Amino acid sequence: MDPQTYLRSLNTQLTYLFAYARKINEIDTAAALFGEFRGMQDAGWSTVATAYEVFHELKSLGSKGSPLTQAELRQVLCLYVQLAEAGGIYEGLLNTMQIPQLKPYNLWPFQNLVRVRQVPRAVIGPNANLMFRRLAESATEIGMTGLAHLLELTFRDDIRNAMAHADYILVPDGLRLRRRNGGQPTLVSNAEMETALQIALFFFELLQAFQQATAESFRPARTIVGRFSENPPMPWKIELTDLGGFSISTTSAGPQIDAAYERQKRINDHLGGRMVAAYAAPGIEVPPALLTEVSAMGFEVLIVDFESIERIDSLIAEVEEHGLWDSTPNAASSNTALLMATPFGFRRISTGAEFQAWLPVVEEVEVA
Repeated sequence: MDPQTYLRSLNTQLTYLFAYARKINEIDTAAALFGEFRGMQDAGWSTVATAYEVFHELKSLGSKGSPLTQAELRQVLCLYVQLAEAGGIYEGLLNTMQIPQLKPYNLWPFQNLVRVRQVPRAVIGPNANLMFRRLAESATEIGMTGLAHLLELTFRDDIRNAMAHADYILVPDGLRLRRRNGGQPTLVSNAEMETALQIALFFFELLQAFQQATAESFRPARTIVGRFSENPPMPWKIELTDLGGFSISTTSAGPQIDAAYERQKRINDHLGGRMVAAYAAPGIEVPPALLTEVSAMGFEVLIVDFESIERIDSLIAEVEEHGLWDSTPNAASSNTALLMATPFGFRRISTGAEFQAWLPVVEEVEVA
């Protein structure tokens, strides 16, 4: 995939992810914006800050007007590996993608990938290959197959492995991968390296832009009733200060809910951990053409087959009683159209065009 296509596709998928995650649980979405809330919090103790430094150094070298020297190219590739390994940044993305599954915010989201060696004692964190595989798996689990595909392309395993294990040779026409531990030697051309570097930079910069835009929505501070991680629902004040400080706090003496929280909880419970669900009545086949079109937009739909008319009638009655229809339902579809749900609510959908119009609005992204 060429970098500009990647950038536009990622912009679309991140738009859907953040819009839906905020609707499902805005408090946990806010918590996931900044990595490494645990441990030492003094200045100079954040690997997230280091990742931003690496990004700017890599971007600066990559935009150099004159051709890179061999030493500069080696530096670029080493920085590329460091950016791929910036787990402190990608913890936030994983937490965001776990929100549709109603998983609580986790201080250690990659911890199940950590290995502990007993002799000599060592805690071995996951490398970029494992982290991005887990990120892609998480995107697939919530039905965002388009995002999963893009995550699989973000960093090239062959380049990362070669640089991390000094298993490469720099030559004028590219990067020779010797693969001394198994596999056929290959050549990554200069054009391929440039594409890989541009995709990585686009990914990091765009993710940062979405996280920052979400943080800015809490300036001035807002109070939201909902669940923060494993805490019971209550009012939480979320604030981004003019000095850049970010806080989530509450003064509530105990659990508290409101109508908006109750409505969203009902919708979330019917989604089954996915971003998009469809509900089929007995004897009614879900239109394959519609599923194909929705798939092309990056979603795998959870199909809920009802065993009786009474069950789907009961769901529709609940939707009516508790106001779970989308706030701007499309009037074009009849009652015979497929009943579907996203985090925004329920609608009846007949065509891919109707589903497309239902998706969050995607702002154009500038391509340098």
